[in-house]
Amino acid sequence: MGDRNHRHDAIIALSQNEYRDAGDAYTLASYGRLSGLSNRGRELFDSDDAPWAGYALESFFLAAICYRLSDGKPRARNRVGQGILIASDLRDNILESPVLAAACDEWIGTFRAIAGDDDRAAAAYDRARKGYKNADPDDPVSTTTEPLLQAAESGVRQLTRPNDENVKWDNIHGSAPEQALSHRVQFFRSRVPTAIQSRIEEQTLHAPRGSTEYGNDEFHCPDCGSHDVNYVADTVLCLRCDSPTERR
Repeated sequence: MGDRNHRHDAIIALSQNEYRDAGDAYTLASYGRLSGLSNRGRELFDSDDAPWAGYALESFFLAAICYRLSDGKPRARNRVGQGILIASDLRDNILESPVLAAACDEWIGTFRAIAGDDDRAAAAYDRARKGYKNADPDDPVSTTTEPLLQAAESGVRQLTRPNDENVKWDNIHGSAPEQALSHRVQFFRSRVPTAIQSRIEEQTLHAPRGSTEYGNDEFHCPDCGSHDVNYVADTVLCLRCDSPTERR
C-alpha cells in the first residue's frame, strides 16, 4: 500500500474525465507528501524539507480544480481551506527564509483565486510582492528554483494546458532577472483567475505534460486522430486530448 502512487492515479482519472476520482487521488497525494510517506520521506515539519511541501500544495490546488469540475464546490472549498492553512503554517511557524514566506502568500493568493475570492486573493498577492521585495534575495532567478516556487509553476502550467507552451519560465518571470519575482506575482495574479474560468467553462483539466513526442506514427489517438503523445504516469496519453493511446 505504501508504494501506491496517488498522483499517477489522479492523472489516469483525468484521462477518463473522472474528476471526482482525480480530486480524491490528488488529495491523497497531498497527504502522502505532507506526512513523508511519499516524496522521499520529506516531512512538512522538518524545516530543511518544508519547501518541498509546495508539491503537496500543488496537489491540493489541482484537487480543488477537479472538485469544481465535478460539481463538488464544498469539497473544492475544503481543499482551498487546507491549502491556505498549510501555506500559513509554513509561513508563520516553519520556514525561516523571508523569500519563502513570501512564496507562501503567493500560494494563498492562488488558492483564494480558486474560491473566487478576488479581493482576498489580490491582498495575498500584494503581500507576496512586498515580501519578495523586502526579502531582496541576491539572486532572484535562483530563488525560482526552490521547490515551493517550482510547484506553483507546475500547477499553473497544468491549469493552462493545452496552451502551456506559452507558460514557460520567461513568460512567468520576464526578461529582467532582478524583477523575476515581482513579474511572477503579476503573472499569477492576472493569469490564474482567467485560466481557472477557462477550465470551468470547458469542463476540462488536462493531464500534466510529461515527456512528449510529436508525429509518432506508431501511435494514433482513437478520439482525435493525433499522432502526438504524452508519456506521463507510466502510460501514454494523447498530447492533444488526453485520451489513452496505444501503440499500433
